[in-house]
Amino acid sequence: MNATKTKLLIVDDEWMIADSLSTMEEWAERNITVAGTADNGFSAIRFLQEQPVDLVITDIRMPDMDGLQLLQHIYEEYSNTKVIIISGYEDFACAKKALKYQAKGYVLKPIDTDELLEIVDGILRDAPDVVDLAEQEEEVPLTYHESIVKNAKQFVRDRLDQPLSLSDAAEHVNLTPHYFGQIFKNESGMSFTSYLTQTRMEKACELLKDPKLKIYEVCEKSGYIDAKYFSKVFQKTYGMTPNEFRTKRGAD
Repeated sequence: MNATKTKLLIVDDEWMIADSLSTMEEWAERNITVAGTADNGFSAIRFLQEQPVDLVITDIRMPDMDGLQLLQHIYEEYSNTKVIIISGYEDFACAKKALKYQAKGYVLKPIDTDELLEIVDGILRDAPDVVDLAEQEEEVPLTYHESIVKNAKQFVRDRLDQPLSLSDAAEHVNLTPHYFGQIFKNESGMSFTSYLTQTRMEKACELLKDPKLKIYEVCEKSGYIDAKYFSKVFQKTYGMTPNEFRTKRGAD
């Protein structure tokens, strides 16, 4: 998307917000041109019919046709157009629907321009990476969200011996922690924290098969600092301590 000029459409029934967004100097820095503005979904669709764009930033609550209806229409008719949702309300149902129709971001009002630009940068920077990831999956196309989760899981596996957090993974895939967490749970069926713990525990089980490793070494290589906490999590997961697991393995 960023090889040529990126065309942006801003959709908001509050003209002050639309005007403020459309005149941001940061667009030019990113080779983005504001192709136009619209005050509701119908107006936006008419604009897109005449002049397709690469990126749409749209409010949710608007008269006649709201942002989620517009998002669905773009998802069905303009698959190459990316959409970022802005809203004055933190509504989980809206966020879930936005995920369903592959919105690339969900930003709350009052708009934090740094957060908005972070999402835009992620779209511009990662668009080629999605294709690369898809090619690695034996030519089975990945959706944007699937590629995000695949990327994050690989990030975790590569750094299991290091302290990791939701924010670290979100930063790696160029998304805000809140939005990344929603995408991860929606795609994988578990929270990022649960996945991280599960992966650490699986790693610990593999390491415990090596009798030369001390328990504290297994702990460190699995990404834990506190051996007591590591043992507590391990016991909660498997119903036995690391030592008991190792003994049982030896008896099998």
